[in-house]
Amino acid sequence: MGTGAPGLPDAAPFRIPAEFVRYAAALRPAEVARGYVDGFLSAEDAVRLAFLRRCDLRERAGDFELLAGLDPSAPELGPLCHRLSRGQADAGRVWAHLALSWALSRPGECRESLLTALGEEAGGGTPRMSCEGDGPGPRRIASGRNEFLVARAASGEGMNWRSSSALMGTDRPEEVDAAFDRGEDLVGVAVIGLALNHPDAAAILPRVARALESADPALRAQSRVALAHVARLHGTVDRRCLELLRSHPRGNEADDDLWGYVPRRRLPWWLWRHQIRERLAWQLRDRWRG
Repeated sequence: MGTGAPGLPDAAPFRIPAEFVRYAAALRPAEVARGYVDGFLSAEDAVRLAFLRRCDLRERAGDFELLAGLDPSAPELGPLCHRLSRGQADAGRVWAHLALSWALSRPGECRESLLTALGEEAGGGTPRMSCEGDGPGPRRIASGRNEFLVARAASGEGMNWRSSSALMGTDRPEEVDAAFDRGEDLVGVAVIGLALNHPDAAAILPRVARALESADPALRAQSRVALAHVARLHGTVDRRCLELLRSHPRGNEADDDLWGYVPRRRLPWWLWRHQIRERLAWQLRDRWRG
C-alpha cells in the first residue's frame, strides 16, 4: 500500500495532502523533507508546503527557500530532501502525528482503511481504540497538536511577525491566538490575513471578535476590515461580532459589507436603521440634485 516517491523509500502507508498538513502543523524544513523521503508527501505537495512556509517566514525561510525553488520533477529534489532530513531523528515524529490525524479525519470506510494501514505499518494490527473519544488516538492527536502547532505558534516559530507581507497570508488560527497573547504589534494584519485565507468562517470570527473588542484604535479599524472580508467571502457573521461592532462608528467597511453580503434577516435592528437612514438620505440628495 506504500506510495513512496520514485527512487525513494516506499515506507509510508498512504499520502497526506498538503491542504491538510498546512493547517495541522507549523513544519520545519527537515520535517517537510522527511515527509517526502518517507512517502507521506508527493513531490508536488512537498514543494507546495515548502512554498507556503517560505511565505510564512519570508527572510527567515532558510532551507524552505531551497525546497520551494525546485520543480517537483527536478532530480535534485530527492537528494536535497535526503540531505535536509539526514541525522534529524525527530523529524519523523510529526508524520506519525499527521498520519493518525488524517486517518481519523476521514469518514466511514476510508477511515477504517487508513487505520488498518497504519496498524499494519506499525506491525500491531488495526488501532481500533484510536476512534474512541477518550482513547489513546485522540489523546495522541491532542498531544501532537500541542507540540507541532500550538507550542510553535506560541514561540513565534510559525510566522515572521515582523513582515506584513507574510502575515497577510496567515491561515492558522492558532498563530493569531498566540500573537494576541504575546501582544504582537501586527496582530491586526494577521487577523485580516486569516479572514482572507482561512476556508472556515467559524474559525475566523472568534479572532475577529477579539480584535473588535480591543481598545487600540488601529486594531479596531483592522478588525472592521477583517469582518468586512468575512462577510464578502463567506456571507455570514456571528452574534458576538455584531454585538461588538455596535460600539464602533457607523458607516464603516464592515457595516457596508454585512449589509451587502449577509442575509438581512440575520442583521440587527441598529444596522437596519443606519442603512435605511443612509439610503433615504442618498435618495433625497439625488432628488434635490435632479
